[in-house]
Formats: sequence, C-alpha cells, structure tokens
Amino acid sequence: MLKNTLYYILLLICFSGYSQKVALYKQFYGSYDFTMLGNTMNVKANGDSNSCEILTESSAILNLNNNKQVVAAYLYWSGNGTEKEADLSVMLNDVEVQSERTNYMFIDAQKTAGYFSAFSDVTSIVSKSGSGTYILSDLDLTKHMPRYCGGNYVGWAMVVVYEDLDIEDNLVAIYDGFESLDTSNPIINIVLDGFRITNTANSKISFLAWEGDASLASGEELLINNITVFNTLNPANNAFNCTNTYSNSTEMWNMDLDEYDLSSYVEVDDTVLDIKVTTAVDVVFFNTIVLSVYSVFPDATMTLDSYKNYCYTRVVDVNYTIANHKGNHPLKKDTPIAFYINNELIGTAKTDEEVAEGSEITQMITLDIPKKFGYRFDLVAVVDDLGTGKGVVYEIDEENNFSKTHIDLTRDCPVQKGVSANSDGQNDGFDLSIYDLNELKIYNRYGTEVYKHGKGYTNQWIGQDKNNRKLPTGTYYYVFATNFETISGYVYLIKEVR
Repeated sequence: MLKNTLYYILLLICFSGYSQKVALYKQFYGSYDFTMLGNTMNVKANGDSNSCEILTESSAILNLNNNKQVVAAYLYWSGNGTEKEADLSVMLNDVEVQSERTNYMFIDAQKTAGYFSAFSDVTSIVSKSGSGTYILSDLDLTKHMPRYCGGNYVGWAMVVVYEDLDIEDNLVAIYDGFESLDTSNPIINIVLDGFRITNTANSKISFLAWEGDASLASGEELLINNITVFNTLNPANNAFNCTNTYSNSTEMWNMDLDEYDLSSYVEVDDTVLDIKVTTAVDVVFFNTIVLSVYSVFPDATMTLDSYKNYCYTRVVDVNYTIANHKGNHPLKKDTPIAFYINNELIGTAKTDEEVAEGSEITQMITLDIPKKFGYRFDLVAVVDDLGTGKGVVYEIDEENNFSKTHIDLTRDCPVQKGVSANSDGQNDGFDLSIYDLNELKIYNRYGTEVYKHGKGYTNQWIGQDKNNRKLPTGTYYYVFATNFETISGYVYLIKEVR
C-alpha cells in the first residue's frame, strides 16, 4: 500500500498543472454570518488496509441558533475521477442535485486519471429544511476507485450563510476553485483584499480541503499575514489532518473542514489578508475558503445619462455617472467599467478619480458601434467589471452595478434629401448604410418602380434604373424596410448638364 501511495504522489508531482485558482465566488454584506457542515465517505485514512473502501452516502448536522434565517447554501462535493468518471448528480435529503460548476485536475497529460470538484446552489433545499440532519447520497465512485487506491478520497460540504440581526457591517466572502499543494508546488499564496477591517472581534476564516493526512506532518504550515495559524484540532506543523472544526471530529478521513479565529492575526484598518500554505510531503487540494470580517465598503452604482449620435456614422458619445451614495468607504480610482451590447463587450473605461462616500462623478466615453448590432440597440454599462463579468472591488451591493439605455444611431438624422451623382464626393449616391436595410424600392412620379435592391444595400443607387440606365432629373419616391421599421419619403435626383 505504501508503494502505491508513493507512486500516486509522484504522479501528482509530475502533473499538477491543470488546477483552477481559488477566487471570489460570492459575497454578502450586512447582518450576515456563516457556518459549514459536511462529511467524508472514506471509512479509513489513506495508508490503512481499508483505505480503499468508500461509502456512497454520509450525513452531517446543521445547527443554527435561534432558527436563524438561511440566506444562501452552497454544496460542494469532490473525489477521484475524470470527466467520464465523475459523479455530477447526487441527492441531498432525497432531492436530486446537479452540478452547476465542475472543476477537474488531471494527473497525466492524457487526462486518463484525476480528480473533480462539483458545486450546486442548494439554497431552496436548506431554506425549507432549516436546522437538522442532512444526508448526501448517490455519490457513487465505487466502480473506478480501486485504480486510485492509496491516494483516494470522496466527500461533501456545505457553506450556509444566514441572517444575524445582532451584527452589522459584516462581510461574508466565499472563494472557491480547485488547486493543489504538493512537493512540486510546495507553497500556495492567496491574497484577499478590497476591504478595511473596522473591528477584529468575531473575525474568522474556514477552509474546505481534500486529501490531507494526519500521519504526514512535515513542513505543512498555514500562515495568515505571515503568522503561523493553529488550534486544538490543527497543529502548527499539520494544518490539514482529517479534522472538522464544526463537528469536533478527528476522523474526517481525507478531507478537512477547518475554522480559525482571525482576531489575533488581523488588525483594525487592515486591507489585506495574506494566506500562505506550505508542504514538504503531504498533498492537499483546496476547494473553498470562507472569510468573515467586520468591514466597510463602497457601493458603486452606474447610470447612463445621455448620448450624442453623429448622423450617418456609427459613433456615439455616452455620458454616464458613477456614484457611491450608500457606501461607507471611498470607491477607488481606476475602478473598471465595461460596456456591452447583447452581452458582447464593445468598450471599457475606468473611473478617473476616487469617488468619496455619498458622492458621484460624471464621465464620457466614445464608442464605435459594430455594424452587426444595427442602428437601434440596448447599451448596458457595468461598473466594477473587467469586461469578463468579474470585478476588483468589494461592495456593499454587487447587484446594482449596471445601467441600460436604448440608443438610436439615426436619432434626429433626416434621410438624405438629394442625390447629385456628379462624382464630387458629396451626395453621389443615396446613402442608407446606417440603416442596414433589408430592401429598397424607388418609384418615379408616376408610381412605376424604377429601382430595387435587397439586403446589403448601402449607397448603390446613383440615379440608375433596374437596367442600369441613367434616370432623368426629378423627384423620386422611396420605400425601404429594416429590421425595425419601414420608412418612406422623397429624394431629388439632380443630373447636371455639362
């Protein structure tokens, strides 16, 4: 068994580069706190003669004092397996749960063996059930587990955020991903920032990690702000050792659910939390980190105020306001802003200056609109958005960052009244390119159709008929159709006498 274990660790050392970095998933600000629960499905620690035996279900108890109201609940489960082997459909208290996000990590270049982690929002289930026993079942990895024997694990955990009216101005931030720590990657450094701690009391941090071993205690250290962190269940040299702070268990085989009091490791006005984890032997997979600190934040909001279009072009100047009316901390300079049409990024900007609490700034951006969006469309602007849907600033409310307005590039722009067709570069053709029209028809004064063009017309009519013969000077009637409307009117054709 020891030989198999060492071989498996060697594979991890050689091929551990497919991980997904742990990053901010969700945050809650105000009168909120959190707890966690979960359990392993291994019956023994790796290295034991029965370590390859696994279960398909296990249970854990959710304890919420005074029946606190559940605000959110997120389920994570993980184990050995590739895309073909992973079990992405489980049961939580007899309710089917499908993975909404799945991460994989492979131990060979061909991706024939590896690990997975799955995630699902189970707020509706936990809100209805409240405190009590939760059973996760139908997590079945038994068929392929023998080939992972010696480096196997399987288990589940939940993060439960609840309302607590006895606290205020508290940040609960959930980070998740899937990355490993091993001898080829002996240090992981995660920096959390964007907040300002106002009170160190009740500050805490929790880790959901996989495959830590109680028997491997060499060079394994958890540091927060460069101070080694430990408690009664997690010694200074073996932070990830099959323990569960929430149930006080020391037999959480091949997984950890550990909470640490942060009050001794942070100070008032701290704006950074620096997390480092080291190892000399043990392999550990990091899935979820949850942070809770008293803090203050800005609250960035975006308003699209007005726009100026330039007739017969696709250029528009957009005026907008960035506000921080409800924030209790300044919004920093260079906060990113993104502009979208149909969920496609078309422009970016940044705040030109810091936005103080209770104040606002106005800015302008010039956008060149791609032709595929037509001449009428909805423009959406989002503050604190890198253009990827993700931001860089912690805020009181992350859901009020966008504004939408309808833009018409032809607003106050009359259709061309005359065509001179004299090759002087001015009004030589009947230019309707801004409209992206579907069809154009032109009639003479007797009502006879003299010209027709389908989709793709821009400014091809320079006074010719259907047979490409020159038409006489005079007034012509036009009708053209777009995706939005049908427009008609008169255009005067001038034929100069030379």
